[in-house]
Amino acid sequence: MKKYHSHTLLYLHETIDLGSARSDEFVAEFDATYHPMMTELGARLFSIWETTTYNGHWPQATVLWELDSFADYARIGRAQAGGGSHEAAAAKWATYLRGAGARGEGRIMYAGRSNRTLAQLRDEDFRAGLVIQEVMQTKPGRQDDYIRELERLYVPWSESTGKRWLGSFITTFRFNEVIHYWALEGDWDCFENHYPSWKEHPPAEIVTWMSVAPALRDGWEDSILAALPPSPLR
Repeated sequence: MKKYHSHTLLYLHETIDLGSARSDEFVAEFDATYHPMMTELGARLFSIWETTTYNGHWPQATVLWELDSFADYARIGRAQAGGGSHEAAAAKWATYLRGAGARGEGRIMYAGRSNRTLAQLRDEDFRAGLVIQEVMQTKPGRQDDYIRELERLYVPWSESTGKRWLGSFITTFRFNEVIHYWALEGDWDCFENHYPSWKEHPPAEIVTWMSVAPALRDGWEDSILAALPPSPLR
């Protein structure tokens, strides 16, 4: 059964196919209209990335907002709906996206049990200028189990090879999805300095992980994302 950890926060995850818009045009409109509206409604911008070429769907932006609770989500929904306090701003943003031919997908997510908040990450001066995003399909109902084993077996090895664990998120209204983020040390230099992560002989912890993970997952899709200027972890 999916678990709710009382210390964790709520996150809104948006994947936006940019259509005809360039990323700089998107950021300009985002900063002028959408970001101020969401901030006024209590959402904190956790990060905003664009998909890089060669690994992922592009042109595409990923936006992650941090909320304190579902009460914040309710307030945002009421404010943006017809007759709400921010109806005009929401309509302006939607009109821009429609004019650019943008399309998207939204998710509501809980943080994994060991995730750090935006404030904690900023206190640590954690940088996420270039990240690997993994959208993972787990076995039904095994999201918490997958994250637990990831933390135990994979995270320590990953961080020793230049991929710092930014966090894992469980999609609230789906029964088999987890999204992981790995911040690459030195951004693009990480590939030169650490890849391939192992040569002919995988280390023992990875051999163990490879024996455990397939029993908990059905597949995944990864992409490499670069932070856009408004990102607080850039």
